[in-house]
Amino acid sequence: MKLKVLGSVSPYCAKKGNCPGYLLEKDNNRILLDCGNGITREMSFPKELENLTIVISHLHRDHYGALLTIGYASYVYHHLGLLKEKIKVYLPKSPSLDSKYLTSMRECFMEFIFYDEKTTIRVGDLKISFKRNPHPVPTYAIKVASTNESIVYSADTGYQNNVLEEFAKNADLLICETTFLKSQKQSEDNHLTTIEAGMIAKKAQVKKLLITHFWPEIPKIKYKLETKRIFKNTIVAQEGKTIEIGG
Repeated sequence: MKLKVLGSVSPYCAKKGNCPGYLLEKDNNRILLDCGNGITREMSFPKELENLTIVISHLHRDHYGALLTIGYASYVYHHLGLLKEKIKVYLPKSPSLDSKYLTSMRECFMEFIFYDEKTTIRVGDLKISFKRNPHPVPTYAIKVASTNESIVYSADTGYQNNVLEEFAKNADLLICETTFLKSQKQSEDNHLTTIEAGMIAKKAQVKKLLITHFWPEIPKIKYKLETKRIFKNTIVAQEGKTIEIGG
């Protein structure tokens, strides 16, 4: 499996950073984990629209803002004869107005499907499964696994009662949010600190930790230095960076 970082910052994209998005590829199949604003700057159209499955972890706009752009691109390329198969888009089951709005999109060449914790998705020889994590709206950690490799994406989560220590057990790669530095104060337990992300990776015994979901104004090196104190094999999500998984 090969992973390309499309976006790593939140809650808005900046000059050198897009909102969350991670493109996984294996055997010409593509899985896009979240679809934040700005990620299309790192994508190659129409090639990376082919055999594409999009999985949205939760309906906060920094995680699905580019879906409208990709949807319209799919509509255009389909009418040009350059995209034959609909893009499948998986969304959390939610009564929110956002989900109703997204699934009513007309100018797109997409199929919208709702998922929950019981859902399993097959894309080629890859299996996608879900576990709900604590967050203000229904939010799911996502695991993508083949016979020999596995990636887990934390999505957004608080530390108390999060599912990652078990769900990501022995994963080849944990993509984990690190929204706050140790010194920053949180009003609620809705996101992780660098220390908490490192602790989760250590307890889950993952092989590698990819930290992400940074404030655009804060240098990424600060997140890296703090997290590496807890978990040494930590790397920082950088737009355009490609990571080989397993093998």
